[in-house]
Amino acid sequence: MASLSLHGITKRFGAHQTIHGVDLTVEPGEFVVFVGPSGCGKSTLLRIIAGLEESSDGRIEIGGHDVTDAAPSARDVAMVFQSYALYPHMTVRQNLSFGMRMRGVDKAVIAAKLERAVGILQLQDYLERKPAELSGGQCQRVAIGRALVQEPSVFLFDEPLSNLDAELRLRMRIEISALHRELGKTMIYVTHDQVEAMTLADKMVVLRDGRVEQVGHPLDLYANPCNEFVARFIGAPPMNVIDASFTGSGLGARVRLAGGANIECALAAPLAGGPCRLGVRPEHWQIGDAGAIKATVTAVERLGASSFIHAEHEGQKLCVESRAAQPPRPAEVIGLDPVPGMQYLFDAAGRTISARKASAAPVA
Repeated sequence: MASLSLHGITKRFGAHQTIHGVDLTVEPGEFVVFVGPSGCGKSTLLRIIAGLEESSDGRIEIGGHDVTDAAPSARDVAMVFQSYALYPHMTVRQNLSFGMRMRGVDKAVIAAKLERAVGILQLQDYLERKPAELSGGQCQRVAIGRALVQEPSVFLFDEPLSNLDAELRLRMRIEISALHRELGKTMIYVTHDQVEAMTLADKMVVLRDGRVEQVGHPLDLYANPCNEFVARFIGAPPMNVIDASFTGSGLGARVRLAGGANIECALAAPLAGGPCRLGVRPEHWQIGDAGAIKATVTAVERLGASSFIHAEHEGQKLCVESRAAQPPRPAEVIGLDPVPGMQYLFDAAGRTISARKASAAPVA
């Protein structure tokens, strides 16, 4: 296990800057996930850690040692790429051992490392097969095994599951999580899929435009996002955000929506009235005829135990989770109220201004 520290990391490609002064500390044995939309700089940051890209400014430390100018081979890291990058003419055994054979590692050491990796990843039945004879999930396990036999201090994963179908992604998430528990190694994982991030991470780093928006445990970020971007990015379906204005005094505010509905909120600090945006997650709505917000149902997604109701209020689209046996039907008008204490308020700059420290658990 090794710690990882980034100090003021920046990256410029000519006049264009893609990474803006990133500071981050990863504790030994942590599973940290970089997450954000395409183009936010997460893969570039991972490649800088690996030494495949040079940072324009800043310092990188692994295990307390400055590796900013070190070659990739001297950083004691192993990387698993989005593409499996397996040699098509080699068997699984040969793919796993190739790097060690090229470095002249003793045959007995190679055999011992292979036995351990194959056992952990359950590749015993595939050692003599070539990549063309394997499924996508099996190929990805071989790619992980190739990193595993290096016994690095830090594992780096660059969107390793993006080429797999939904069922295989689920299975591989479980396998990678189990691998982390067994090895106890420091792992840095890049994905644009916030579901992967939520289910895998000890600590999640949300990036936007090359800047860190927020760092924390996934459920902390889900329950207490620092701004509207993080609030909408974390959670599926995303949070509903509605244009509003607020008035009030002290730490209380009455939020008024376009249709005239009034919602009571608590503020983190006294503020003057003005425009704002109200945020409510799909699972934090109450449906009832007396609801203050009147919305027209446009579509219903039935998922079995629950349904997602898509509706429209004053030209703004809403998504509501319902666990009713018979959810509302399209064209029906429903009344909605946010669950008390489970709403968010964002100012004109997108910063969270509501005083909310509630549980992230969905409401039944």
